[in-house]
Amino acid sequence: MKKIILVILLCLTSMMTQSQTKIIAHRGFSGIAPENTLIAFQKAIDVGADYFELDVHKSKDNELIVIHDQSVDRTSSNGTTGIVADLNYDELKDIKVGYSSKFKDTFKDEKIPTLKEALEMAKGKIKVCIEIKVLGIAEEVLKTIRKVGVKDEVIIFCFAYEVLEKIREMNKTIPILYLEGESNTETIKKALAINANAIGLGSKSTLSKKYIEEANKQGIEVWRWTVDDVDEMKQLIEIGINGLITNYPNKALKIRKSLTN
Repeated sequence: MKKIILVILLCLTSMMTQSQTKIIAHRGFSGIAPENTLIAFQKAIDVGADYFELDVHKSKDNELIVIHDQSVDRTSSNGTTGIVADLNYDELKDIKVGYSSKFKDTFKDEKIPTLKEALEMAKGKIKVCIEIKVLGIAEEVLKTIRKVGVKDEVIIFCFAYEVLEKIREMNKTIPILYLEGESNTETIKKALAINANAIGLGSKSTLSKKYIEEANKQGIEVWRWTVDDVDEMKQLIEIGINGLITNYPNKALKIRKSLTN
């Protein structure tokens, strides 16, 4: 009888861990819509993702712009080229980023959103992961978060450790996530040193249940980017990954649901 109870408890614990895995739509639901656009963010909301992730650059005239690359070349739908930092907002807002090489003309009129527009869309509907892509904008990002009123609905990402240090100096409580390519004990230590909430690890990382549990014991969540393979999604959710970043949140949500039922 005791063995049966133990097995039940272990199963319940495993299910609870899996149900806690957050599903993050990478650059919005970018598997079916142009990345970092309002339509991709809306589709992430519609499918029921826990967060959508976006990337922030700054225009020449200091507007916070949501785009991944430092140029508009890859995602423009009409052959437009140019460096984001060299263009004013009035120029950027007229550029279409329907990613025609991937989606043809389906989303040809999609525009580059501002961070403010994206946060206003998300407010009260979904949480947002804000990845800071350039130096010198941390304070402006925090100001925008405060202005929109979503300080409890965001988490800030960055690969640049000094950016996260600055954010923590300016704001002691806002959630932050330290991005790293590989997992090791030093990554956890660095996250603890700035009171980070999580670490985000790439595909070069070999993650184990033990590593995740060790990080969790120290108050650090472990997130993984960017996972589109369904077998890998299942394996990561089964070992208790805290956050799973994917271009296909629908697939991850389906797997999470199947494992918790």
